[in-house]
Amino acid sequence: MDVDQISAARLISQGLVGPAPASPTGTALSPAGAVVEHLGCVQAQALGGALASVALRSGDNAPAGLDAVRAAIDAGEVVRSWTQRGTIHLTTAKDLGWILSLTGPRTMKSTAKRREYFGITDAMLEAAAELATAAIRERGPLTREELLEAFAPVGAGDEYGHARYLITSLCLQNLLVQAPMIAGKDDMKYVLTADWVPTPTELDAEAALHEWMRRYVLSHGPVTIDDATRWTGLPKTTVKSAINTALDAEEIIGTTIGDVDYVHAPDLEDRLAEFESAAQDTMLLPGFDEIILGYKDRSATLDPEHEKLVVPGGNGMFKNTVISQGRAQGTWKRSPRKTGSRVVTDSFPGLTVDTDAVEAAAAVHPAFA
Repeated sequence: MDVDQISAARLISQGLVGPAPASPTGTALSPAGAVVEHLGCVQAQALGGALASVALRSGDNAPAGLDAVRAAIDAGEVVRSWTQRGTIHLTTAKDLGWILSLTGPRTMKSTAKRREYFGITDAMLEAAAELATAAIRERGPLTREELLEAFAPVGAGDEYGHARYLITSLCLQNLLVQAPMIAGKDDMKYVLTADWVPTPTELDAEAALHEWMRRYVLSHGPVTIDDATRWTGLPKTTVKSAINTALDAEEIIGTTIGDVDYVHAPDLEDRLAEFESAAQDTMLLPGFDEIILGYKDRSATLDPEHEKLVVPGGNGMFKNTVISQGRAQGTWKRSPRKTGSRVVTDSFPGLTVDTDAVEAAAAVHPAFA
């Protein structure tokens, strides 16, 4: 594998090209659930985009694709929470507990000053936990607004930061989790984790870290230690140790591409030989898709000169990308017109987007169902 093949290999690893991913643990999951388990976690600030990202990898990109992802959430397979880096992700319900055991305490510690700034004390969190438990047990899953109403006795105000850190803290402690979907919306309710996930997978810290890194490498490779460190938000020495354990067990393999050390699935070279030509096809990916967000170094897919066009102002809001020939060629959005082209594209300087190929991709894209 050479440098120019890294992006194509990642598209294949992630399931955007080739067969839909199977469960990495052999669990009987729906295709959507298997995709989420394969990826480990799926960035989900923009929930509609996250649903499309999963659907694009599930082997069913027709109108049923998004409905199948929503069904996996409603069935209890997939949930949403602040799993890593203080950022909200989709993950499998059964794995949420051991993931948060790795990341939750670190995030709680790193956000302590923000909670203090917004006046959120430990006593307030304990009271909010009791109020949430009582309200959900009585009324069932609650929307964010309903949850904040339940918190009224502890002075949960309308200030965004106060409400945000009150809710996220209870999720980081794994008391609350987002599920199921709100009917007719790209939004989710809140439930009690203990009730929604009655049989979580139990792993100790060493086994949990090993499993998370194994999945990340198999689903995102080729990746570097720095990529894995950035993705998890965990210390580099800890991440490196877990990856070395997986290397020693021959679950993953190492290689040098250019002058950089990477790790990836043992069979990735074979799959690259089979599906590299398909990885050149045009794809329409949501703004927060893992092919862009899943790496510290995105340059294999997104030229650094074009990154500001995908994240204008560096504000963390990523535009949808057009991927062709294995690389980001521009950005896209839905056309406001009811007739004619489905998609409006904006090519990067010096590049041209094939509009016919874009329209062909839109015709089978779950976001256009």
